[in-house]
Amino acid sequence: MKPAITAILLAIAGHAHAQQDAFAFSYRGMHLDVARHFFPKEVIYRYLDTLAVYGISHFHWHLTDDQGWRIEIKKYPRLTSIGAYRREPDGSTYGGYYTQQDVRDIVNYAAAKGITVVPEIDLPGHASAAIAAYPFLSCHGRQIEVPARWGIFRDIICPTDTAIRFFQDVLDEVLTLFPSPYIHLGGDEVPKHQWRQSDFVKQLMKKNNIKYYRGVQRYFTEQLERYVESKGRRCILWGEAVRGGASPRSIIMSWRDKYAGIRAARKGNEVIMAPRFYCYFDYPQYFSEKKPAFWMTYLTWRKVARFTPHSVWLTKRQNEKIIGAEATLWTEYVPDEKKLWHQLLPRLKYFSEALKKDR
Repeated sequence: MKPAITAILLAIAGHAHAQQDAFAFSYRGMHLDVARHFFPKEVIYRYLDTLAVYGISHFHWHLTDDQGWRIEIKKYPRLTSIGAYRREPDGSTYGGYYTQQDVRDIVNYAAAKGITVVPEIDLPGHASAAIAAYPFLSCHGRQIEVPARWGIFRDIICPTDTAIRFFQDVLDEVLTLFPSPYIHLGGDEVPKHQWRQSDFVKQLMKKNNIKYYRGVQRYFTEQLERYVESKGRRCILWGEAVRGGASPRSIIMSWRDKYAGIRAARKGNEVIMAPRFYCYFDYPQYFSEKKPAFWMTYLTWRKVARFTPHSVWLTKRQNEKIIGAEATLWTEYVPDEKKLWHQLLPRLKYFSEALKKDR
């Protein structure tokens, strides 16, 4: 974003802060995936400047995925020395990561603007970069490379005590860096192929009377949930967690549509609505644009403006479990800052308007 544009946004930021009481929801989130494409600290600052203008209260920072691990963990340096870089099809190396000092700077910068940074460590799927760095985290233990293509990969974390302890160590450092009351633990798109082939997982299921493989995911996630909760924080999980029997303490982020959020609210969980057909800002916003991927639909600003986090399929009391909403910006097809702003604006303005008091 050009400095002049940033200056204009900042000039009206004070007005935006004055209008905070106009919002109906305490959680007004905007996400950014830095795993598929990495954005330096200065771009994150400008991103936060823009979020502040539109009254966004939470910045969901998607720091890990198959294609890159972007946060320094001092106890496990290979997460960034190996996991933060991938070999592209043309033979070049792509990557980068945020040092712990970078993270502190960004968290402080956001806090000064009234924004809470919510980190995401995506587990047990979308973890190829971590497995490339430490192969013992998988059930097969083989060396793999950090993927340089998009998609869903079979390499997932094995629910061993060693892997659980590893990620507790990771969370110790993450919790120190982020004062956010929420920590996002992912949980989306977890193929169970490697678990089905694992003798260890079969024994784990027998020992713990787990009947289905989604219960294995529940077992793994719950170990980390309890650990996070023991530190006085709460976990956010993607909507798939509902199928595995999410803990009532979890906050469910419903992304495929509203259905997982509706189920979660009926069970008593708090919910953040992020349905992709209204909130996925990586989708093209103009019909004149070519869709970069077959699964995408067009998401115009007019459709964003019609979004409401509440559901007609919930009672008034159940709707009160919906604490807010989030728009997401995945970056498989967002390689640079120019494309970033193109995808974000003007839809962010209309997303912000949709979170005002009920109309």
